[in-house]
Amino acid sequence: MSRDPTATARLNLTFDPEDLTGPQRDGDACVVCHKKWPRPRVRVGRLPGGAPVMACEDCAKALLPATPAPRHSPSSPKRAALP
Repeated sequence: MSRDPTATARLNLTFDPEDLTGPQRDGDACVVCHKKWPRPRVRVGRLPGGAPVMACEDCAKALLPATPAPRHSPSSPKRAALP
């Protein structure tokens, strides 16, 4: 199973830049907890101008929708072995 660290296929939130600090707008601080180090690496949305909005891995888990469980095909009834 491959991991999508940017999560762009699953999420497209747009953030209001007026509610963010300068480092958050520049992608240098987590959009949720303001942590600057290690630098946030998970893209969780964008600004209206298209610039990416980043979050640290812990906060990104809270923002991103849960990954649905994989679907399994219904198992066939088991047949008894022939003698």
